[in-house]
Amino acid sequence: MNGHVNGGYDERGDHDVVDEHADVASDGDERITAFWQAARGHVGFGKLDGIVGSVPLDVVPPPSFSFGEGAEADAAVLEVLAGARTSGGSPRADYGLDSDLPRAGDLAIVLDSHGEPRALIRTTHVTLADDVVAEQFELVYPTDGPTPPVD
Repeated sequence: MNGHVNGGYDERGDHDVVDEHADVASDGDERITAFWQAARGHVGFGKLDGIVGSVPLDVVPPPSFSFGEGAEADAAVLEVLAGARTSGGSPRADYGLDSDLPRAGDLAIVLDSHGEPRALIRTTHVTLADDVVAEQFELVYPTDGPTPPVD
């Protein structure tokens, strides 16, 4: 848990118990949630309150990661944003089960070296060769032009 409280009481009567669903919407960081709120219209997700209700589950962000650390992560983010970087690879051992491997259509948030969300990418192609998982991806957000209407 990341310390979010729901203002309720636990079974001992103590105030400010940790909300068991508090981590769901924030992915551990409100910056990621705010970025996802701005970006999700670019992948066809609008306001879901009318369908699933106004709960944290309607804004669950995709996984987030950085391409390395420090200056390496910052340089990679700039390449992604400029369209110069459209692929990446990881050792197969970095993934658990086959079901954990990336798939075309998967979304991810790319972070800079300070943990700031900077780009939303979508996997377009995945190959597995020589125990390396290679992904090709496209930049989804931010992009030039308006967010497509989805509501």
